Amino acid sequence: MLTNIWFIARTDLRFALRDRSTLLWLILMPPVFFFFIGNMTAGGIGAMVTESRVAIEAPAEDPLSARFADLIAENGFVIDPEASKRIAIKDGNATYHAGEPTPTTRIEALRLQKAALMLRAEASVIAARNGEITLDEIAETPPSITVKVEPAGRLGRVPTGFEQTIPGILVMFTMLVLLTSGGILLLMEREQGMLRRLASAPMSREEIIAGKWLGRMLLAVAQIGIAMLFGTALFGMDWGDSLPIVVVILAAWAALCASLGLLVGSLGRNQAEVGGLGMLLTMIMAALGGAWWPIEVTPGWMQALQNAVPAGWTMDAMHRLISFGDTPLSILPHLFALTLTALAIAWAAARAFKFD
Repeated sequence: MLTNIWFIARTDLRFALRDRSTLLWLILMPPVFFFFIGNMTAGGIGAMVTESRVAIEAPAEDPLSARFADLIAENGFVIDPEASKRIAIKDGNATYHAGEPTPTTRIEALRLQKAALMLRAEASVIAARNGEITLDEIAETPPSITVKVEPAGRLGRVPTGFEQTIPGILVMFTMLVLLTSGGILLLMEREQGMLRRLASAPMSREEIIAGKWLGRMLLAVAQIGIAMLFGTALFGMDWGDSLPIVVVILAAWAALCASLGLLVGSLGRNQAEVGGLGMLLTMIMAALGGAWWPIEVTPGWMQALQNAVPAGWTMDAMHRLISFGDTPLSILPHLFALTLTALAIAWAAARAFKFD
């Protein structure tokens, strides 16, 4: 029985590796995505916000306006008289003229509000001291209390750059390859009558299905292994102190993707349908699961949705182990959920499997 299963799995893997598109996504694309996306986000989400140039219209020789200009400069603005965006200061009020509202202008407005609150606090100090201290003296006075905020975890920050990109792309590409190439290759075998001929061989239906599943599992292991090798050798990825447990989580993810690829290939009626469904499922799960960006920077509703998708369980478990230094016990619920879901999908795929 095991000999027949291994024969089918080995043959399927060789067949998949002869397909150029599979090799493209298996070998070439992961390091390309690692390089570009990892470098784009290497400085963190905040580093992707460029400096803002503004012009200031204010009364001449007004100390409050001058101090406000210093404070907004400390909050990421560059004073440029030629800038299209401008701040008009009149009668103690500042109005920001930035055109149509955009996500960038909303962030800039928050930074301006922060500068305004700081100026108001300094003005309150002057009032409390009956004018015995000036704005310049306040600016030069070191703070009496310093607040230092440090996120918990081994990295001490939200994972960004290669620390976010490599696990995320690895998770996404494993699913992409298994749901597209893995599903389409099964459909092609059915269309070409290869599964029908296999059904006449001296082996049971269970052996054939197990062999097909194992072939896709081997393809997933190859994808994960290659991605981890490139991530480590080319980009210095640190997999943390619990690498064996990371491998176990990725094995569970590979099993789930193998089961899902077998199910999609069994249900699909043509190659366009299988490819489209595989791509759609991959994009949805990658986005909601935190494979594209750190889930910590997304809205609360999106963070809640991460708990509903297997890609989210995998990414959360990996970040716990790699980025936050949690113990292996912390990811047992993730491992249980992935394994149970993989078994359920494998059962559904076995029921849906057909030879013609």
